[in-house]
Amino acid sequence: MTKRIIIFSIYLLLTSCSTSVKKINSNLSIDNFSMTHFENNGNKIYAISSPKSFFIKETQTYKLEETEIIFYKENKIKYIINSNKSSLLNNNKDIKLEGDVKLYDLNNKLNTIYANKAFWNIDEFEFILVGDVILNNNSVNLKSSKAVLKKEDNIIKFFKPVKYRYLSKTSNLNYKVKADNAYYNLNNKALFFETKDERIKSKIKF
Repeated sequence: MTKRIIIFSIYLLLTSCSTSVKKINSNLSIDNFSMTHFENNGNKIYAISSPKSFFIKETQTYKLEETEIIFYKENKIKYIINSNKSSLLNNNKDIKLEGDVKLYDLNNKLNTIYANKAFWNIDEFEFILVGDVILNNNSVNLKSSKAVLKKEDNIIKFFKPVKYRYLSKTSNLNYKVKADNAYYNLNNKALFFETKDERIKSKIKF
């Protein structure tokens, strides 16, 4: 059994920790699953972990419970994504997250993005969130049916229809905005709106 675990670890090119491994109908049940991907220089890119996982032999997929994905930049945690469950698909090139998906911005902890589901192509570093996508903080509430996070430029695009509401406890302002698309920059915390004809010139920072 130990040899099989080592073979799986090499095949997946991941670091895997398990306190308990059991065979269930030719499938593997793994406790404390973890997978970390590194750059060529040794810096961490991302890490995936789950307290309980199952390897389905027939489809060559992993089913993970209570999944957590940590994204790094220069070995520092940048943001974290959690979900109730997930699946590693296509020889671990794609991951599907389902149920109470949450993205936490570590640079601004007040910002949280929620969604019903999320899809991620690990090679492309493009994260797709679908179903009741909501950006929330202490003064902003933005809703959309779909959003895409591009890790390279750290910009999240919210797709039509976008509903935005600003409400601050320290201000009497309370207004709503409807737009075709919206863009949220994770680097400078700026929010842009876009119409069919041109992007709205004003921006909001928080």
